[in-house]
Amino acid sequence: MKKKIMIFCDFYLPGFKSGGGMWTVVNLVDRFSAQYDFSIVTRNYDSIGDTEPFTTVKTDEWNDIGNADVFYCSKETLTVEHANQLALEIMPDLVYLNSFFGKPQRNFLYARKNRGFEGIPVVLAPCGELPDASLSLMRFSLKPLKKWLYITYAKSINLYRNIIWKASSNLEKNEISAVMGGNCDIEVAPDLVPKIILPEFSIDQKPQKEKGSVKFIFLSRIVPKKNLAFFLERLAAITEGKITFDIAGPHEDAVYWNDCLKWIARMPENIHINIVGPVSYHEGLRLLTESHFFILPTLNENFGYVFIESLAAGCPLLISDRTLWGGVEPENAGWAVPLESPSSWLDKMKYCIDMDDTEYRKMSSAARTYANKWLAESKLEEDTARVLDKAFASSHRVNNDQ
Repeated sequence: MKKKIMIFCDFYLPGFKSGGGMWTVVNLVDRFSAQYDFSIVTRNYDSIGDTEPFTTVKTDEWNDIGNADVFYCSKETLTVEHANQLALEIMPDLVYLNSFFGKPQRNFLYARKNRGFEGIPVVLAPCGELPDASLSLMRFSLKPLKKWLYITYAKSINLYRNIIWKASSNLEKNEISAVMGGNCDIEVAPDLVPKIILPEFSIDQKPQKEKGSVKFIFLSRIVPKKNLAFFLERLAAITEGKITFDIAGPHEDAVYWNDCLKWIARMPENIHINIVGPVSYHEGLRLLTESHFFILPTLNENFGYVFIESLAAGCPLLISDRTLWGGVEPENAGWAVPLESPSSWLDKMKYCIDMDDTEYRKMSSAARTYANKWLAESKLEEDTARVLDKAFASSHRVNNDQ
């Protein structure tokens, strides 16, 4: 009989608007379904910006979705008591929490704290959310203050006692230690990706690259962390060349989006902005394939699915140096540029505009090659398997220091 893994996450299929965290769970299930039975507890809507209940699945019931059983919670069942009931029903061999601040995840931890489940090992992947709180504090808003109050309270009651943390990189490992303390049991395993992206891709699908023109694309949630306004400010200073810029993704912060719109209104006549809005996974890949360069001046990224998707679509990266994708530059697959040097961003943007088709196709091919090598790396799956194996082996362990 296969062991049972129960996952608590904010969002899941058929949704697509919530970003890379959801795809971590999708790919975990797809890659390990032959070894484990998966049960998933999640919300019954798509994302923070789209709370309309799904119509293609049953709410407050178990649904057979691909290789997992999925329970979509309504507002009434998104409670600690119901998390407790579902865990008792499944009696999993391991619980996987995808996100630090998500309500389904916190509900299980409170149920675990108050009603038992101490013998069930727990793996928590914070999905890069811990540095979010510290970055957002600079905006002096209520939301990050609430996050820090929650962290302080959770630590005071040992809510995270005896769990294994899964960091997607050494950078995130350090962030977890900085926020939660040096005694955390942290394992590093990159977020899982599909085994192949765009299997039918051909470099001939890429648009012609004429010297003096370029098509940029931003494909991500529009929130302060993704730093879209930084790029728009640089872009507004370019008055020569023909530039098209697609902005795709949900607007999750109205104040920040208004800041972006102010920059868009200042664009010179040689720049055309397409505000695309939220797109599905496949529509996003199509847009990336039809673009020359992918843009993301993010303030911080623990992994970033869209980077590997862009590379797979032959779309070289122009990104900040605050990600784990700094290796693109030596591979001629893009650039990782410091945010502290706006002039360097402007130089790279102008370089993209001036590039001819011959040079571009070499770079686009290099991006696709880099993606294929990365996707074929067996260590990705092995690292996650190591974390799960460690968790299963720790079911008898009790550590009162966390």
